[in-house]
Amino acid sequence: MSSSSSTNFGDYAAVIPAYRAAATLARALDSVMAQTLPPRQVVVVDDGSPDGEDLARIVAGYRGKVVLVRQANAGPAAARNAGVRATSAAWVAFLDADDSWLPHKMRAQMALAADPRVGLVHGGAREDRTALPEEMDFDLLWRSNRICTSMSVVRREAFDALGGFFDGGELIGAEDYSLWLRIAHAGWKVRACPMLVGHYTPAQGSLTSGIERCAAAEMFNARMLGDMLALPPAMVRWKIRAIRTDFARHLIHARRLRPARRLLAPALCERPTLERIGLMSVSCLPVQVLDARRRLRMRGRRLVHNP
Repeated sequence: MSSSSSTNFGDYAAVIPAYRAAATLARALDSVMAQTLPPRQVVVVDDGSPDGEDLARIVAGYRGKVVLVRQANAGPAAARNAGVRATSAAWVAFLDADDSWLPHKMRAQMALAADPRVGLVHGGAREDRTALPEEMDFDLLWRSNRICTSMSVVRREAFDALGGFFDGGELIGAEDYSLWLRIAHAGWKVRACPMLVGHYTPAQGSLTSGIERCAAAEMFNARMLGDMLALPPAMVRWKIRAIRTDFARHLIHARRLRPARRLLAPALCERPTLERIGLMSVSCLPVQVLDARRRLRMRGRRLVHNP
């Protein structure tokens, strides 16, 4: 890690990967253009999208303020890397095409970036989530990924030194988390804005459809970084169990009960906690029973908020 020159306030580029994003790209770009601290560069990367001509028309509407980079479909990590290569700013702010920023986002985040030891700045993306820690070291970040990619700003020096996003297919869904962990492990500070800085609005159905793929990517990432960073084996085993437990919970919520049991079983056998026993028991209930429980809980919340 270097602690050389101080940051030029406002010297950042916005990078937006786009795939099947014609319906949302303009909203994302408008939120960039509305920043009270404007970007030096804005790059949209068409990742071999079937709606590429529509993306091009949207970009053209910004009259030269946005650069369009086109490539064969290679996934979000490769698209972000291509976007970074097309920029020269000291910082890179990432934004997915279906998300958006609040106008104060970059001014608030770049104020935190003035510390030359900071390599990554992020902020809140959903109002219903608990407050973010002001700073996260590697151990805290290893326990849980609290960083939304669309609210992340990375020092270009750190990005280049660590090789950017790893773009292997096995990591799709965890390529961002992999970079955050490597940044923290390299000794860079990871700072968070205390307020909401944007809106995370993934396409409907995209979360439930990718749960198993994301779980596999997270486990691959944990094993890969365990080897790469020479982490204690017990630390990696803990992480794999935590991933299996967390994603099994998501699968149960999505009513994909058999995949939930399959994912949870190894963690349950290795370390049978009350939480895992409870999740396995719930995953064995009929869907009709689980839906009835959900309706009762929702009714109870409505009564609490509207007595």
